[in-house]
Amino acid sequence: MRIAKKTLFFLYFSTFVTGSCLGQEYWLSYPSPTQKNLTKSLFVDSLYGWVIGDSGTIINTTNGGTNWSIQTSNLYSSELQDITFISRTTGWILSYDSTYKSFYIKTTNAGLSWVKTYYPDTTTILKTIYFLNSQTGFVSGFSGNIYRTTDSGNRWENCYIDTTSCLYLFPKNDIYFINDLTGYACGGVLDLQGIFVKTTNGGNSWFSMCVAAEPLNKITYLGNNRLAIMGGDYDLGSILAVSSNGGSNWVYEQTGCYGNATGFSFRNPGEVWAALSFSGKFAVNLDSMKPGTTWQCFETPGNIAVNDVIFLSSSRGYAFGEGGKIFKYNENVIGLQSNNNTIPAQSTLYQNYPNPFNPETVIEYYITDPSTVGIKIFDTSGKEVRSFDLGFRTAGKYSLSLNLNEMPSGVYFYSLNFSGRILSRKMVLIK
Repeated sequence: MRIAKKTLFFLYFSTFVTGSCLGQEYWLSYPSPTQKNLTKSLFVDSLYGWVIGDSGTIINTTNGGTNWSIQTSNLYSSELQDITFISRTTGWILSYDSTYKSFYIKTTNAGLSWVKTYYPDTTTILKTIYFLNSQTGFVSGFSGNIYRTTDSGNRWENCYIDTTSCLYLFPKNDIYFINDLTGYACGGVLDLQGIFVKTTNGGNSWFSMCVAAEPLNKITYLGNNRLAIMGGDYDLGSILAVSSNGGSNWVYEQTGCYGNATGFSFRNPGEVWAALSFSGKFAVNLDSMKPGTTWQCFETPGNIAVNDVIFLSSSRGYAFGEGGKIFKYNENVIGLQSNNNTIPAQSTLYQNYPNPFNPETVIEYYITDPSTVGIKIFDTSGKEVRSFDLGFRTAGKYSLSLNLNEMPSGVYFYSLNFSGRILSRKMVLIK
């Protein structure tokens, strides 16, 4: 497969819709033991959790976030990159020093002390780490390679990655396993590609897919073979990709909320909150991240950049951000209300699915009034490449199934023309 060049993934500003930012107090400031930036959180159960950040910062709770305390890492100039734990006592934190030599620190006593080990290849800059058990672990980073140890880090091997469907070894930002055999990774390159990688044999080999137009930061397994990944950039805003078949096919969408989704967590089976880092916003979906559903945009308290969010229950959640800020979910809030099960209040052009696609996809739309309807497809130069006269339609929801096998790989825009109006969205064809 040939990867579309960076210029194909430019932002189509006239069709990008920013969600409205709401000001309700869903999150309240909470005491923090540090003023250093906090970036990633991890809980091994409902009580024991850790948060990492810059200047070697590690904070820990043993009572579900009621109290937080600083743990000593002795890494005063390092920005900690990632964290993984296999129990309340045993975990690893990944970082690199001022010369960009990667290392990890390991604890076997719940973080009371840490032992530092440099990664053997000093030319490899690592960003993510995941351990399945005390012996088997994985690391990856800017090179795009995935490395595995089966002897607790004494030796590391370069895993095979099949790049047939996604030509290049793009950097990896997250690794996640659901059992000893099945694991996933995600990553990508700014303004070029977001990628998904999967193994079904314990990491012996991986299969790579291009699934989005911007880098992806975190991957989560939703159960019943469903996967969700989120990411974004400074221009396009926060994005997501969802699969209902274990990663074989993906639906890629924009949330409509400005920012880069660096972490997300479900408050309940339907409601998910995403931390949008530098923008000082959350993106919220109330329909289990189903394709075509609406995301709402909320400002964080004080518009503070929030880098990660975690819910331990429907009423207990925490968000972590710049300046050591900790926010606690306001448990007195009953919750948000979804309107996606009602008839849309206005005509809507939905995101095509799957997206990216090869070569078949479905475009859905809803019109509130009877109208003659047409759908047109344009390439990135604005040239019309396909046109569909759909005739007269009464008010309601409709779908158009397409096979675009004759068209080359690339970014396209599709528009819905009705009642003198035009709605547009972007889609990606990858062969």
